[in-house]
Amino acid sequence: MNALRHVFSAAALASLATALVPAHAQGVIKIGEVNSYKAQPAFLEPYKKGMELAVEEINAKGGINGKKVELITRDDNANPGDAVRVAEELIAREKIDVLTGTFLSNTGLAVADFAKQK
Repeated sequence: MNALRHVFSAAALASLATALVPAHAQGVIKIGEVNSYKAQPAFLEPYKKGMELAVEEINAKGGINGKKVELITRDDNANPGDAVRVAEELIAREKIDVLTGTFLSNTGLAVADFAKQK
């Protein structure tokens, strides 16, 4: 089951990154991921490791259209306010190209509302 989860994480990461290649002018595709790692470690640590493995494998093969992928993760403490704050930080400071994540519905709804405004 864990291996299957890693495969799905890798496939999702690759498809998201591929969709952004034309829009990104630099040599790195930055993917920002917000999740409740401290609140849900049993589920989310393997999920995070799967994403990291996918990034490592993609970059080892030359990236996506020659661009390396960088994964930047943030913990939202299972709190909607923190989730929005770290999502905003990823966009403003880290200049991410893709925002993904949120496992819990309360944080997911807050980040979705935030993303609609951006």
